[in-house]
Amino acid sequence: MKKYKLLYFVSEDHYFLTHKLPHALLALKNNFEVLIVCNTSKFKKKILAYGFNIKHIDLDRKSISPFQELKTLIQLIRIISDFKPDVIQSVALKPIIYSSFCKIFFSKTIKLNVYSIVGLGYLFINKGIFNNFLKSLVETFLKLFLKKKKNIVVFQNNDDLSYFIKKKIIEKEQSVLIPGSGVNTRYFTPMTNIKKKYDLIMHSRMLIDKGVYDLINAIKILKRKEIKLTVLLLGSPDEKNRASIKKEYLKHLDKRKIICWIPSKPNVLSYIQQSKIGILPSYREGFPKSLLESASCGLPLISTNVAGCREICIDGYNGFLSNVKDPQDLARVIEKLLFDRKSQLLMGRNSRNFCIEKFSDFEISNQFLKIYNLIKI
Repeated sequence: MKKYKLLYFVSEDHYFLTHKLPHALLALKNNFEVLIVCNTSKFKKKILAYGFNIKHIDLDRKSISPFQELKTLIQLIRIISDFKPDVIQSVALKPIIYSSFCKIFFSKTIKLNVYSIVGLGYLFINKGIFNNFLKSLVETFLKLFLKKKKNIVVFQNNDDLSYFIKKKIIEKEQSVLIPGSGVNTRYFTPMTNIKKKYDLIMHSRMLIDKGVYDLINAIKILKRKEIKLTVLLLGSPDEKNRASIKKEYLKHLDKRKIICWIPSKPNVLSYIQQSKIGILPSYREGFPKSLLESASCGLPLISTNVAGCREICIDGYNGFLSNVKDPQDLARVIEKLLFDRKSQLLMGRNSRNFCIEKFSDFEISNQFLKIYNLIKI
């Protein structure tokens, strides 16, 4: 039986482990040779241990230097030339731009390009003359390269899909909707007999766009009303992201006991299980893994009424939605759920059932496998 070759192009090795590992493992079991292309770090050995090949690439998510971009592009061309993949799956905008450009050189050898839009982040959230110019440039480039045969564009939510079709970046027939990366519902499970240490947990990268400042301001509003609550921010700043929050600021908040801040940990399960409510007041998401993990552990959710978040946090069913960038409304929603134990229990059960029915990593991995297997038809 012929062995097919699948190349995953992601920005960071830790992102591959947290978001794409189950999909790649299923491909490996189904006669695909899998190569991971990414920035490598201490997680490289762990990826190799699973049976994957891995290649380092100098991808700087923050850079707009033509020299840096050209260097990365040349590296990718060499990797593709050596590996000769049948399928390339590129995850997030920068990898998508690089690999779509590479198709010029490998259009006859690559049987299928899978482009995964995992949220329209900083570039699409923030305004400004320069940012708008870059956004327009990216959209023009994508229009030129994504409307090609053998291209499938995977979206995590309907808002992003509709945006790409409205802007005529892709044809509707090219699009596939797969809700996120999935969650391991066998691992992320409720723990009812454990003492709850935290009222709220927000586990994510510490970015402005995740709503960190809004959450801090909401907590201050509640504390002025003499409402005491313990809030855990679990995650590190992302210095390669323009919206990254300073580590010193988080340390300052922790020292003043406004929040409890713990830098990112490889294992977040115990922290979620020690929490009452999962929260993510983000400005826009693809399909946030942190909300999925909290929901799978049976936590009620609080989030914002934006793309990606409202697909997981269903207002009045398994949580409450607040207005985006509105600390006052966020404080109102937190207070509403914090003192309603009956709603917490009911919404927590709904969260757990919702994940099992819709978002298990087994189900999501099979949806990706069906796409990869199109080359065998």
